[in-house]
Amino acid sequence: MLRKRFSLSLLVVVVLMAFVLTGYGAGAATAKPGEVTLTLAARAGAMGDALTESAKRYEEVTGKKVQVICMPYAELKETAVLDVRNNAGAYDLVMLDDPWMPEFSQGKLLTNLDEYFKDGLDDDFIENCVALCRDPYGKGSLFALPAIGNVTMFYYRHDLLKKYNLSPPKTWDDVIKIAEIITRDEPDTYGYVVRGQRGNPIVADYLPVFWAYGGEVLDGNMMPTVNSEAGIKAMETYLKLKELSPKGCETFDSDQIATALTQGQIAMTIAWPSWVSQVDNPESSKVVGKIEFLAVPGQAKDSAAMIGNWLMGIPVTSRNKEEAVAFAKWIISKETQKEMALMGGGAPTRKSLYSDPDLTAKYRHYPAQLSALEHSVARPRTPYWSQIEDVWGLYLSQILVGQIDIREGLDKANKEIEKILR
Repeated sequence: MLRKRFSLSLLVVVVLMAFVLTGYGAGAATAKPGEVTLTLAARAGAMGDALTESAKRYEEVTGKKVQVICMPYAELKETAVLDVRNNAGAYDLVMLDDPWMPEFSQGKLLTNLDEYFKDGLDDDFIENCVALCRDPYGKGSLFALPAIGNVTMFYYRHDLLKKYNLSPPKTWDDVIKIAEIITRDEPDTYGYVVRGQRGNPIVADYLPVFWAYGGEVLDGNMMPTVNSEAGIKAMETYLKLKELSPKGCETFDSDQIATALTQGQIAMTIAWPSWVSQVDNPESSKVVGKIEFLAVPGQAKDSAAMIGNWLMGIPVTSRNKEEAVAFAKWIISKETQKEMALMGGGAPTRKSLYSDPDLTAKYRHYPAQLSALEHSVARPRTPYWSQIEDVWGLYLSQILVGQIDIREGLDKANKEIEKILR
């Protein structure tokens, strides 16, 4: 594993040096004297494709060039970090998954944008999306801009709820009651499905339940409280949901959840908005027109969906900060966010676009997604989140498969997380 990580790091350094030596970092390979070509590091896939098209449009309108370099998720983070650590300056902008934000901002990898946005961002932006871009969270300086508004939602079979005269769930108690009825009475259908695979999958799936019961991963002193009474109640509920899920759910990740959902094997689950296109695809889905969406149910607290925005930051080593800010403003403008959404490049972070008729005609889940964003919770704002997630996910998985009981498992997880933070 160490050798593999070293090899990847060495490869990234070589690529960065190639960018610098060929002049890509400042656009020298394609630019005329005095002309700047910006370079943006983005995640490969629909988001990267939409950013590439937006960059072409930007050049048509302004005459200024932006080169979009798309790469896989893990490579994107390591490349962005090494670019700054090595003072390479290969990238003028970088897309960031929001849990990376504390590591990048507190590690002094990003440009402070306060001087470019003296009055902050306009009121059309969803408050929870903007909060992710600030360090300290919600109230500190602006180190990134809210580009894509991703958030988990609650999927449910409205045809089955109607069949059994049930109302859409508002709490996790409601979810369990509905799931019990459907599991018992509906042939070949389970009431719910948990995403139980160890690590990130189970943590991401469990957190909305944990938050709904009032749980906090870290307290005001940045100490772990995953073994609180709220955590115990949440895990008790999660184990009940497991019993109402298909067999083998302890190893389920996104692919297995999507299959169970689209093939009509389950009635309810938590999922990302990108799955809507799968359930509505008549070529592969047996539940077209039968799925509806809600913000994730609450319990002791209001709905607690997991926010998962993509942010746009400017590395401190960028040699073209003014030009980078201008392009970033273009990307988060109402017009460009709408264009990117229509291209399938990600949901907006502006409230007004969730009622735009062109977008709601294409994305019927937008009203539910806006509600989920407005009632969302951010993952802990700590540079150590990935390590915390690994440890917590290990013990949650052990509890789920019955290797350890709830109290002992959460106590051990809490102690291990405390060690990480100390």
